[in-house]
Amino acid sequence: MINITNIERFATHDGPGIRTTLFLKGCPLYCPWCANPETQSVKRTMFHNAMRCVACRACEQACPHQAITFQQGVFTYQEARCQRCGACERACLQDAIAFQGIEMELEAIMEELCKDRDYYENSGGGITFSGGEPFVQQDALWKLLHACKQEGFHTAVETTGNYASDLLIRMMPLIDLFLFDFKHPDDAVLHTVTGADGALIKENLRYLLKVNPQKVIVRIPVIPDFNYDKATLEHALQYLKSIGVREVHLLPYHTLGKVKYEKMGKPYTLSKSMLQKEELAYYRDYAEKLGMQANIGG
Repeated sequence: MINITNIERFATHDGPGIRTTLFLKGCPLYCPWCANPETQSVKRTMFHNAMRCVACRACEQACPHQAITFQQGVFTYQEARCQRCGACERACLQDAIAFQGIEMELEAIMEELCKDRDYYENSGGGITFSGGEPFVQQDALWKLLHACKQEGFHTAVETTGNYASDLLIRMMPLIDLFLFDFKHPDDAVLHTVTGADGALIKENLRYLLKVNPQKVIVRIPVIPDFNYDKATLEHALQYLKSIGVREVHLLPYHTLGKVKYEKMGKPYTLSKSMLQKEELAYYRDYAEKLGMQANIGG
């Protein structure tokens, strides 16, 4: 079985042409700006909508594992006790509880991915694997990539690059495009904020560029109070140019995932103000002056 959160049809920002994006669960990082925090765990993730909840306590009574309580009338969820059985979700008449993530067979997923074959062929599109980090479910990704290639689909992977190099080498022949995140040039800062192994990410990126640079588009999520300053972004772009990156996309910070943190009962600690594309124009121009193709947005 393959653990996913969503299959998004007619996607246009996750690679060339019209695509279907498959969101796989699981990620080794914990980026505080993540727009899909429900994908960080491979397990199903509970969303609780406080606006819908009327504190009827039906979920508390239905849970066989005492994972839900109401303390002074406030919904409290103990994730460590939860077995993801879904009893609470079924008992909630207000639809205030919804588990994110489903298990699907490979054949069922491929049936969905094949529905828009004509759109892929007419637009130069295909299938994009996102998450989370698709490489976390490595066996599932391997099977999916093989199945897509048998169908003749163009394949792209949105990736953190934070995994063993031998895994990358194994998967690479089946992947037509890597949308490769490069979050920060300072390995120590990157590790402190996200848990990532910066040296490993750089090693994997250099390998890809050495073997087939045409397969790589580097994406920099531009985040206030993390990497959104002149010295850091210029350093990042200079480094990317020095190792042979040909195309870079600057992704403006947004808060579209904020409501998900609220539903997961987690604090959202970053700025509430989104960056506008115009604010990144200087860095796009800087990248172009260095000799790279550069875009703002995916």
